[in-house]
Amino acid sequence: MLDGETMDDSLWSHLPPDIVADVLVRLPVKSLCRFKCVSPSWKTLISSPQFAKTHLHIAIATNKPPKALLRSSSDAPYFVYLADANPSSYALYSVDLPDANPTGEKLGTLPAERFGEWLMASKPFNGLLLVHGISYEPNFLSNPFTRECKKLPKSPFSDINSNEGSRYPLRGFGYDSCTDDYKVVMVRNDDTDTDDVAVYSLKTDAWSIIQVSHKYLEPQTGVYLNDRLHWLCRYNDMNGIAFDLSDQVFREIQLPDYELECARLVVLRGCLCLVCFLDNDEGAEVWMMNKYGVTESWTKFRIATPVMYIHRVLYLSAQDEFVLSVLIRITGEDGEIVGDESNENQLVLYNLKKETARVMIVPGIPSGFAFVGNSVETLLSPNHGGQIMRQCEASSCESS
Repeated sequence: MLDGETMDDSLWSHLPPDIVADVLVRLPVKSLCRFKCVSPSWKTLISSPQFAKTHLHIAIATNKPPKALLRSSSDAPYFVYLADANPSSYALYSVDLPDANPTGEKLGTLPAERFGEWLMASKPFNGLLLVHGISYEPNFLSNPFTRECKKLPKSPFSDINSNEGSRYPLRGFGYDSCTDDYKVVMVRNDDTDTDDVAVYSLKTDAWSIIQVSHKYLEPQTGVYLNDRLHWLCRYNDMNGIAFDLSDQVFREIQLPDYELECARLVVLRGCLCLVCFLDNDEGAEVWMMNKYGVTESWTKFRIATPVMYIHRVLYLSAQDEFVLSVLIRITGEDGEIVGDESNENQLVLYNLKKETARVMIVPGIPSGFAFVGNSVETLLSPNHGGQIMRQCEASSCESS
């Protein structure tokens, strides 16, 4: 619309509603949030769950790369705090991947005192982020792109969380396609076999307790893929365990043969991957399960970064370029590593075929950051319960 022109006078008011909707649904989330103020009809349209579903479907169908969510931090990168010491708020930033010249964008802040303690986050899914306190009690679900959030009811394990000396339950967050529902999972994780698992349903806004036998899991956030949450399981030999959100049963995932204990599960190009960090800062090995559930489909990549300490493998593009979160080492004249250039993370683009690495200069993000996760930009609301669409797992990998 032109300056001084009202909605009723503009060209938009004379277009058929379906044409208007077809144009708007292809716009970025930031623009759509502003356009809610154009008119009551636009606000109703953009706020509807069906519009959010269509917007997500288009973003995925066009294979739009995800955004990396980062937060400023002076803490160790293994602890994904969304607030620094004595915080009054935290800030989240997004970075387009794998843009050659990316720019960071501040998504906004959320007052930490609103929830009474430091905040941490589990990996986002479809733009929704599970945020929990330092006691690991799930606090709320949030869409950082729209700044909507939903406070979660207290979990059945809240007394365990506050019990001094007890092991914190593990968490995971994902989507159950059979019931069209988003779920939060908490797993009791003792040294012996345990069978208490708490499951929160966004559709019913309630927790339930189920009895499922499982072994001791590695203390990492569950990794979501194919309606399942995945953990590493240290029991005799390291192996993988998947919790099915539909039938709520743990199943074993056979991992490739490897000897390193410093490992982490991730999803790259829609495939389950095992990242094994090598000793002496020599890089990492990335094992990819090209066909989900088929042990013989594991293939290995090698990231050779002798002067970098890799914290996270963030992304793998179709052009075989990894985006890494690293510390870059200072080397002496003889090539010996003599110290850190800094104790702050940096983003690096590593070309797998050429075995070259380039530091990504990203204006707009803090000099020190920690990686939260990757997510497509969406309008999905945590307050719409089960009316949220499943993320299409578009990838070159096959699913069983």
